[in-house]
Amino acid sequence: MKFFSIQFIHIFVLCILVGCKSVQENLNKQYDRVEKIYSETYAQSKNKEVQELTWEDAKEMMLENNLELQRAYDSLERARESQAQIYWDLVPSLRFSTNLSKALTNLGSLESEDIRFNVFSTINFPGLINLYSRKYTALLGVIKAGWDLKLKKRQLIIRLRELFLEYSDFESRRGNVEKSQLWSASENKKPAELLTSTPEEILIEQQAFNLRISENQLSQTISKILGNYKFKWRLVVSGIPQLFYVENPLDLNRTDRLGVLLRQKQAADLEALRLTEFSTKLRYFPDINLGVSSPPLYRIGNGVQTGFSADDLVFQASSGFSIDTSLRVTRQLKNVRRQIEFQNRFMREQIREQIQRAFLAQEELVLVAKELGLAKLRLETLDAQPRSTELDEIRIYLEKRFVLIGRVSSLQLKKARLEGGFWLLDEEEWRKEEIENEE
Repeated sequence: MKFFSIQFIHIFVLCILVGCKSVQENLNKQYDRVEKIYSETYAQSKNKEVQELTWEDAKEMMLENNLELQRAYDSLERARESQAQIYWDLVPSLRFSTNLSKALTNLGSLESEDIRFNVFSTINFPGLINLYSRKYTALLGVIKAGWDLKLKKRQLIIRLRELFLEYSDFESRRGNVEKSQLWSASENKKPAELLTSTPEEILIEQQAFNLRISENQLSQTISKILGNYKFKWRLVVSGIPQLFYVENPLDLNRTDRLGVLLRQKQAADLEALRLTEFSTKLRYFPDINLGVSSPPLYRIGNGVQTGFSADDLVFQASSGFSIDTSLRVTRQLKNVRRQIEFQNRFMREQIREQIQRAFLAQEELVLVAKELGLAKLRLETLDAQPRSTELDEIRIYLEKRFVLIGRVSSLQLKKARLEGGFWLLDEEEWRKEEIENEE
């Protein structure tokens, strides 16, 4: 027993020494770790290979690696764990306790009588009303987290489609500039030659500059949404979902197939506030608390060993409540009711805004589609005309082409965003998407 006592002291002293390590020493270790990650990432980023990526592969990669989506998955998992913990809290817990009592001058001569070892078990019975409230809150949290995850998936898929269309537009504009044979012309010119550039050359240079900036920004955005920075991604546009909300506009009165998920989230917010009001009201009523107290299951002390005896178990039941003399609960209840009233007004305002925005978006989508068709037709007509050798006519041609290309690009992206807004609401399309994924 003396050997055990000395070992116990050694372990105790060692724990103290380890716990007193320099904070700066630990920070330096973490810094070295971060620096290593930075160096490895820098080496990988210097010369990235170009990698083609189809729509299906990109969507699969995004759903697997995107950090926003992983955070939504984690929220759902934590909500499920909180729900399961309610039942695990009812399982008796075990606690081990060791006590040492000895004069400091006699620590070198420890005896078994100086150490006491106990094993305790605790059984936790929460109040019945409190248990019901926790179960209800946990279940609501799981449902809400599941809806949040579903909405985040939709938003990311819609954003990925927009990026594919942006990339296609970028490739088209870059191809047009490259055909002018001036994509890299300014890099080979001397400073004096650059100063004497013609207006046509300046227009092309401006397009090339804008495209290089767009390429860098687009590449960064694509890598972030995919959660993968290993390659310079080249998006293959074929295979992206085709949306036909211009030809077949959504029936905004079909609540069974329009915006169901968004209304579910609104309902969850309202129910969370109602639950808060309900829980506050319960504080006016007594709760029933149950408990079981017992001595240690096992004890060693003063050379005596004792075990567990059912005769020592004591069952306890109590109920009580406090009178709200300070009006604290009353004020909390009033505050919650004001929040509920405001949330209801806010929800009504939000629904009005959504409906009005949907009506306006339908009109805007038709107008954008018409303008886009007209801009493309003008560009095709301009390109089909014979080229003139007159400088003034060449300048006019390039200026018109520059304006039309920018117009087509802007309208295409506007159309994609409007379509994405309707796609988010279209429950029928997402049901098809879920069925395809299951297959």
